[in-house]
Amino acid sequence: MSSSLTIFFFFFASTFLYTSSNSFNITNILNEHDDFSTFNQLLSETQLASTINKRQTITVLVVSNGALSSLSGQPTAVIKKILSLHIVLDYYDQKKLKNLSKKSILLTTLFQSSGLARGQQGFLNATVTKDGDVAFGSAVPGSSLDAQLQDTVAALPFNISVLHISSAIMIDVKADNAPTASPLSPVSSPPRPAESPNDDGHDFDEPPSSAPGAAAADGPSENAGSANGVSRIDSQPAFAFTLLMSSIWWLMA
Repeated sequence: MSSSLTIFFFFFASTFLYTSSNSFNITNILNEHDDFSTFNQLLSETQLASTINKRQTITVLVVSNGALSSLSGQPTAVIKKILSLHIVLDYYDQKKLKNLSKKSILLTTLFQSSGLARGQQGFLNATVTKDGDVAFGSAVPGSSLDAQLQDTVAALPFNISVLHISSAIMIDVKADNAPTASPLSPVSSPPRPAESPNDDGHDFDEPPSSAPGAAAADGPSENAGSANGVSRIDSQPAFAFTLLMSSIWWLMA
């Protein structure tokens, strides 16, 4: 009996720790940074926050409050498309970006996976400049690389990386077939944490499409961003302990 109990405990603990280590909440992460309160609220109002939380590997390019004027007065559907362009479907921290084997790559975004992007609209161009900085821009031909990588907001290798960029990356999108809605209201209070990763009903959560001609991503960096703010892990130790004790009692009965 003791052998069976030991095996069960090891299996349960391993499963619980793996599940907890892959849990994050973008709303909670950004709640700790007042400079991104507007971006945080927009993620919640467009329901993109819960979509982010359902992913196991993601990079979010966030923009400070003062650099979001280009979204002011836009319809909700347009804002959602623009914000989804700032959500990359892979893990990239500062070290990984600055050490790319190729100096310019295409990144697949959540907007591409939505099926609403036209042409190259769903991809970003990330380029390492001659000075060693990283610049982002739309992959649409003729687009400029105006968004500069500033710093790391949070990183939980290799699940989520939140990077601060200097400005929003804009593309020409329209609220096609979208219901009429008033522009999103200004921030009045910190947003509530997004719903759990088990939430359903979001149209921006289909499997990602491959970027045509995109270079293969470099391997994960080893010392990513822990000093720059590791995200909060949303585990439930009390529930896990109760479940564990109940299982032990059942095995010993």
